[in-house]
Amino acid sequence: MSHPTAFAPLANRAFLALWTANLLSNTGGWMASTGAAWEMTSLTPEPIFVALLAAANMLPMFLFCFPAGVLADRFDRRLYIIACQFWMMGVATVLAVLAFLGLLDHWSLLGLIFCMGLGNAMNAPAWHAVVPEIVSGPMLRPAIALNSAGFNLARTVGPVVGQILLSLVGVFLLFAINAATYIGVIFAMSSWKRSAEARASQRREGFIEAARSGIAFVRNSSELKAVFARGLCFFTPGIAIGTLLPVIGRFELGLDEFAFGILYGVFGVGAVAAAMLMPLINRLLGPDRANIWAMGVHAAATLVAALVMTPYVVGACVALSGACWITVIANNGTSVQMILPNFMRARGMAVHQMVFFGSMVVGSLMWGKIATLLGTQAALILSAAALVPFTVLAAWIRLPRSTLPRA
Repeated sequence: MSHPTAFAPLANRAFLALWTANLLSNTGGWMASTGAAWEMTSLTPEPIFVALLAAANMLPMFLFCFPAGVLADRFDRRLYIIACQFWMMGVATVLAVLAFLGLLDHWSLLGLIFCMGLGNAMNAPAWHAVVPEIVSGPMLRPAIALNSAGFNLARTVGPVVGQILLSLVGVFLLFAINAATYIGVIFAMSSWKRSAEARASQRREGFIEAARSGIAFVRNSSELKAVFARGLCFFTPGIAIGTLLPVIGRFELGLDEFAFGILYGVFGVGAVAAAMLMPLINRLLGPDRANIWAMGVHAAATLVAALVMTPYVVGACVALSGACWITVIANNGTSVQMILPNFMRARGMAVHQMVFFGSMVVGSLMWGKIATLLGTQAALILSAAALVPFTVLAAWIRLPRSTLPRA
């Protein structure tokens, strides 16, 4: 049987339109995120506030993702996503206005980033649930990898362009551009027409009933629990280098705005490269072993970055980290998608996102506090050391070998 190439899903016009719009939106989002990180280091040098900024963006995923999944399984997912895009566009606009007027301080920045994270939390389950409606079967895994690659391509371009504009104009422009990019997603989503079969497969349960049935489905699925356990083994100990990247770039390496953007961007370079090679990697190793290798390489990269704190070495390690991160995320996400029936897909993906972001929130706060008490280098060394036993544990937990169930 022939295997689809990494770019095969782009032949689907609906997927291409949504992927392109999401790429532009994510580019604006990464411009704003990098600008917010730089702005926070300008407002306060404490690593804990940088960690709080990361936590403020991710915490809503843990708190609100499951209710969002219930709503996305109850209502038309297309209209629901459009509403979420309008919310995030509004928050980005408020950020731009406050920054332009000079009224942005570290507390208002944290609060508005939390509101942006809330929009992402409400949007994510529905967004993940519509992908299998657009592409299915053997195209699903490369489509998920392409979504992740697009996100990380934006992570490559956005920080670099954003930091150039930041040095020339100011952070308000980054927030304004981010607000404008949501228009493309709204237009692409408005143009896409869901199939009657997809709409009919959603069950119009009451909110409480839908929440209970979603929890029961996840609780009774040993396959989902295996994927979640594998994720916890990686994301909590492995998030240190990503959380502390603003502190590393500005204070440990002493980078200017442009070099700071490059440091953020190289994570995306590694992630995009891994996404393009993922069909080959998974054929050679299998998704299960590919994830274990990624965890081990990530631990080694974190350790080297801690011990050789120079721009080029740290940049290479961050690129490797991006490749490892995308490998684990894409393979775990595909496994979850293949387990879930369509009527349960948004709720199941919501729980997956809750585990993913909840583990990263815990990890971000933990490594931020450790960096504040012991220093950034010590936090990275401890992160690499913690990954070793968790990688061994993850190797004992097999990813499920499910086929995509019927809608």
